[in-house]
Amino acid sequence: MQLVRVRGVRLLAGDRPFYFAGANCHYLMTHAADVNQRPLVTEVLDDASRLNLTVIRCWAFCDGTDEWNALHPEPGKFNETVLVGLDWLVQEAGRRGIRLLLALTNYWADYGGMPAYVRWRYGILDRTQHDYEKHPTSLFYTDPHCQAIFRRAVSTVVNRINSLTGVPYTQEPAILGWELANEPRCEGPDGNQVLQHWVASTADFVRELDPNHLITVGLEGFFGPSTPELMAHNPYESAARHGADFAAIFAHPSLDFASIHLYPDQWCPLDSSPMQLMSFMRTWIQGHATLCGEARLRKPLVLSEFGKRDPNSYHGRDCVYDVNRAAAFQEVLDCCRELALSGGPLVGVCAWLLAAKQYPDYDGYTLKLGTAVVPAPLGPERETEGELQPVVESRNTEGGRGATTRIAEGCQACNMGPFRGTDAAGTPMYPLPDKEELAVRLLRQYGEDMSQLCVHAAGMETGRGDWESGQRMAVAAQLGGGGAAEPAAGLNGGSGFLSEWLARCCGLPRKGSAGPP
Repeated sequence: MQLVRVRGVRLLAGDRPFYFAGANCHYLMTHAADVNQRPLVTEVLDDASRLNLTVIRCWAFCDGTDEWNALHPEPGKFNETVLVGLDWLVQEAGRRGIRLLLALTNYWADYGGMPAYVRWRYGILDRTQHDYEKHPTSLFYTDPHCQAIFRRAVSTVVNRINSLTGVPYTQEPAILGWELANEPRCEGPDGNQVLQHWVASTADFVRELDPNHLITVGLEGFFGPSTPELMAHNPYESAARHGADFAAIFAHPSLDFASIHLYPDQWCPLDSSPMQLMSFMRTWIQGHATLCGEARLRKPLVLSEFGKRDPNSYHGRDCVYDVNRAAAFQEVLDCCRELALSGGPLVGVCAWLLAAKQYPDYDGYTLKLGTAVVPAPLGPERETEGELQPVVESRNTEGGRGATTRIAEGCQACNMGPFRGTDAAGTPMYPLPDKEELAVRLLRQYGEDMSQLCVHAAGMETGRGDWESGQRMAVAAQLGGGGAAEPAAGLNGGSGFLSEWLARCCGLPRKGSAGPP
């Protein structure tokens, strides 16, 4: 495993392009600090490794005495037990070939974040007494006291030497990079300027501490005054007033890659049609990718959070009912893969939220893995004459059964229903290419092995229904993590990223099953 660096609109691990599919699991550090809770951490790491997800985004902060296992319970005081838990997490992730994207604070009050610093500054005892109209979170950015405490916390984490391995965090390849803040906003007439200045100065500060790792900020991606021609693409009219101008912020040279989020259930009207929702998601991703490829930014792009609520969860009433969760995932991942293969700046995607089976589903977005057949990863890409050529390989053939056979088995184990939903008459809303068209396309893109994979997975002799399931498996097989010790293949890795999540997590019936698993 090597440190990841940036070159133009690419990420590189060593000299090889680095693409990734990953997941979010914000709670890993706090649970790693409690030896009794570590099984909830190793389960997530093992699931991610099994599915060949090579990046996990998580929190490296937890602020305030009212937070469980707070890293930073009081201003300037740090919990060594939690820091050792973070050491252990970094070590365990590295052992599995997983890199961590570590966020340093949060705009929201979850896990303390910026509101905790504002409460400390103004003597507010706990969050229940916090009057956000009198002391808004945006005070965090300009108050010297808040910033001094925050920078001390950042220095404590970034400058840490792992107590278990002796490796300084600044030299640790299992750390992908530092995210300055999760979803920062700054309301008010000067919000754009205030947030831009804070991001720029904080990025420069972190760069001085650690010149080796990537730096980003976890913006949601709202377009602002710097790109008035794009503001109409924001999900709602007031989004431009959040002060988080995507293009203006990511123009700063100390930020190595751009980040966006995508939550159609929270951003789109709940009565949106499937066509409207799918169109918005694809336009949102493509619009940012186009902007990142232009001269004013020229940076890699990561979809660092995306999710679709489970309609069967407690929060399911707050979701777009007419859009199948699996179809939404498929649309997003198809779009990301197409952009990556086209040579654009899209380099990674992380779903929200991968969690252990015992972890509660607090918001309806949680994804928990089951025990279905998980096909082997397809393996690494090969760089030939400057172009990436995916190859079908498997690290684990299990007695000679290679990736093709195991993906066919995965297809048989996961009958995933309509590919992107059907209308009332049962007609697919997004017609799929026929067998011959898809086989030719795969043959051209991936060589004979991938075409053969599609044939095996499809079970073509059993009819179109199985063919469509097989087609989904073949496409899913191209997405996951890298298949080598140095995972440069990212978006061309294992199939499990879609196959098991869609079958196990999205309430889709399997063969022989009348309902959810």
